[in-house]
Amino acid sequence: MLLSLEDTAALEPRTAGAKAAWLARALQAGLPVLEGVVVTSEHSDPFLKEGAAQLAGHGSGRARMAITAKQLPPGLTADLSAAAAGLAAPLVVRSSSALEGSGVWSGAFTSYLDIAHSELAKAVVGCYASAFTQATVDRFAAAGSSPARAAIAVLIQPALSPDFGGTARIQGDDVVVIGVKGSPVPLVQGWDPGVQAIVSGAGVVRGSAAIDTLGEAVIGDVAETMRRAQDLVGANTCEWAVQGDDTWLLQVQRFAVQAGGEGIGVDESLRTNEAAALGRLIRRFPGGLGESLVLPWAVADPTIADLVPKAIDIDPYDALQEVAAQVEALTAEVWGMPKPLASAQSREALRTLRGPEPAPALSRFTTLRLPDGERAAEVLGLLQTVRAGLVDVGAVVDEAAAWHVDAASARRALSPRGSRETWSRVGFDRWEPFNAALVAAQGTTITGTSAASGVAFGRMCVVATPSGAAAMRPRDVVVGVHPVPGLAALLFDAAALVTTGGGPAAHLFESARSLGIPALCATRVEDLISCELTDVEADWALAVDGNAGLMHGVEW
Repeated sequence: MLLSLEDTAALEPRTAGAKAAWLARALQAGLPVLEGVVVTSEHSDPFLKEGAAQLAGHGSGRARMAITAKQLPPGLTADLSAAAAGLAAPLVVRSSSALEGSGVWSGAFTSYLDIAHSELAKAVVGCYASAFTQATVDRFAAAGSSPARAAIAVLIQPALSPDFGGTARIQGDDVVVIGVKGSPVPLVQGWDPGVQAIVSGAGVVRGSAAIDTLGEAVIGDVAETMRRAQDLVGANTCEWAVQGDDTWLLQVQRFAVQAGGEGIGVDESLRTNEAAALGRLIRRFPGGLGESLVLPWAVADPTIADLVPKAIDIDPYDALQEVAAQVEALTAEVWGMPKPLASAQSREALRTLRGPEPAPALSRFTTLRLPDGERAAEVLGLLQTVRAGLVDVGAVVDEAAAWHVDAASARRALSPRGSRETWSRVGFDRWEPFNAALVAAQGTTITGTSAASGVAFGRMCVVATPSGAAAMRPRDVVVGVHPVPGLAALLFDAAALVTTGGGPAAHLFESARSLGIPALCATRVEDLISCELTDVEADWALAVDGNAGLMHGVEW
């Protein structure tokens, strides 16, 4: 089937894809949308199945080759040529997956510019193949899905030669307009930061650089068009282009809006050397295993962070059973109380430490007895065996991720019967707010431009080169140069995203906002690390404040 954007059937995302369905809704509501033809998603099924079969055995490149070697059915090719004959060349051929109803998938699939009528069939097949680029395959894997489920419709429209282009979004009573001269492609692909203006409900335009570049009339017209799109179809974001006197909507959608919030709150008690030492301990032993089996006794002596574990030859399941008993005794020894009471006291103190007033817990820890060093090294050795065992049974990808498995789940995974649970993502760690506040209190602060709200903490993972992604661990802060779509797969288990270039209109930041990940752009990370990104050697702990547009850092 082929549809016009004026057909009511084009309003269905499962048929026309989210991108085309939103544009059909806008066009039929009287908004300025170019006419277009939609190749419905059902036609992508055999191509995506072929790609998935090749991907399983041969990888991304072979999958794309297999798809591009196929041709559209002759009847569809003929119908497509006839349906598009009335569209002025050159044409734009744009993928429109049902998945793109979520900002998580922003920028995942390919569009083709300046296409001749004779190239239409090849461009349509190219859109199908774009589901199998390595970056998109990685994104599917991170999301726990498959490119075979992409359900890609294809939208064909006349190409524009824009004088200006960009994005706009509703932000409370304001409209935020970001634009560049010419095509918006460099902006949304993360290469050009653009210029930003804010238009109030009364029509007042703020942003001198944007006024100088785009002109107040263009900004005002884009803002008014965005407000009409909100009123008529419920959209809160758009991609736009201006050619001559005409403003056109290239995309309209409604994505989740992150609520703003307070920045990182810092208690004065976190500025002490004792708090800094405790922070290193918590970073060294994170997650469920760290909190339940190390912190209850190690808070008495933060130098435990540097203690070398004792090598122990023992089965991982038996090691976990043994370590639980050892920790119970060690905690009682440190707290000077019977075992049940010591465990309860340690849990309450750790809760207080994570709360808004950590000073009482910090003070209490200084009164505890120092743990026996030999027993402490044995506990850490047993835990090292447990973590290695979790890797061996395939429960986690590496020993760093193993810290984030709670003790009960680890016991099931290591049991001789074996639950064979897997944790490909570790998710939010409840110590992150404390660590963020501690780094904000102790570290160096640099400024950036807010691209997604929220507060996060994590180890810095520089992805300035292709090999950088391989070094990423769960809950790292991804740091790159430009916010390019290829980084999107890393966001599914990242703590935050920071780039030194680009602007908040990039598709990557739409993905970050949809995933609830704080993000900054135009951030001078070099001022923190005192070198180029590609030369950084030390590990850094970063606190990212997407609400205030700040990043704080200390060496890990």
